[in-house]
Amino acid sequence: MHDTTETIDQPARSPESRVIEWTYDVPLLTSRFMLWDFLRVIVLSVVAMYVFVAIAGLIIGQELIILPPQVFLLTAGIMLGLFVIASLLLGNRQGARFTVGPKGVEYRAEKRERSMNKLVVLVGMLARNPTTAGAGALAMTREWQLVPWESIHRVVVYRRERVIAVRNSWRTVLRLHCPPDLFNDVVAAVQAYHATHPATGGASNRI
Repeated sequence: MHDTTETIDQPARSPESRVIEWTYDVPLLTSRFMLWDFLRVIVLSVVAMYVFVAIAGLIIGQELIILPPQVFLLTAGIMLGLFVIASLLLGNRQGARFTVGPKGVEYRAEKRERSMNKLVVLVGMLARNPTTAGAGALAMTREWQLVPWESIHRVVVYRRERVIAVRNSWRTVLRLHCPPDLFNDVVAAVQAYHATHPATGGASNRI
């Protein structure tokens, strides 16, 4: 019987200079990781909207404006609906390219996912919904991400789901979704690189 998760702390072998690269169709509606990430996006986007409206009220009208709870429910419902529609249009999968190499771990969104992010921004602008447009813009900033080994404080392996999560000092910055035939090789490579590159607290690089 295997544990669901495993934390990597000690080196298994010396890191190799080879690069492991693969593509993977990450499930959307059926992945607890994607659902959790989307929930965080909803909360952060709506909170940002509440803060923006409150500050704008103080600056423009000298009055603190607090939006009613119904706004949160309506906005969250709209974003949830768009997420479900986008997931169905994408066939409940998000194409991703992952790389593990000497520089760190890397993620790149596939072409159709980049197009979908642009569409979400457009829909949000046409609907005059800044939260939806902002969520799409946020997704666009995450279309490419490189996490250097020096910024990785902890690695957690979810063997049942074949997912490897890399964390900085306080949050998960990237998850590697692996096919069955590559999973053990990727775990070993991440383990070796992580063990020989002490964390310095740096941030991940994005465009």
